[in-house]
Amino acid sequence: MPLFALILVAPPALGSYSATHTGTALQKPLGFPELPDEGPLRLGVGEYAARAVYDDGRHLRGRSIRVTGFVAMSGSGDPYLVRMGLNCCAADAQPVKIALTGELPPVLRPDTWLEVTGGYTPRRTKDPVNGRPVPYLEVTRAEPVPAPSDPYDAPWDG
Repeated sequence: MPLFALILVAPPALGSYSATHTGTALQKPLGFPELPDEGPLRLGVGEYAARAVYDDGRHLRGRSIRVTGFVAMSGSGDPYLVRMGLNCCAADAQPVKIALTGELPPVLRPDTWLEVTGGYTPRRTKDPVNGRPVPYLEVTRAEPVPAPSDPYDAPWDG
């Protein structure tokens, strides 16, 4: 019976504990598709991170960017915006992280979902777990939002 229950009930999305204890899974994409010329860019965490790191923010500079993810705090208390990315299923989900700076709410609680608006900054840090690059986003606005019906970041390979 327990195995049957696992098949019928989807496990909860992995959250901030998993994100802070697992290194960022940011991968270099095969390429970068064109972005719209006007309006704010709505990007996934993985797409923003890949463009910021592997395209040096070339197509992000000077643009208003919106990204949604959940809050995770580094061991030193620095905030990340995170989405768990899937390769095939929830069992292999790994975090992609964006470090946040700028106009942040005075209190950030882990696992709170935020829609963040901001701009590209060339500033980067290294993930303390695996040493891989984590880009920053300069926040101009951050608002709590409900968790999405699908909390995982869509696969993005450029």
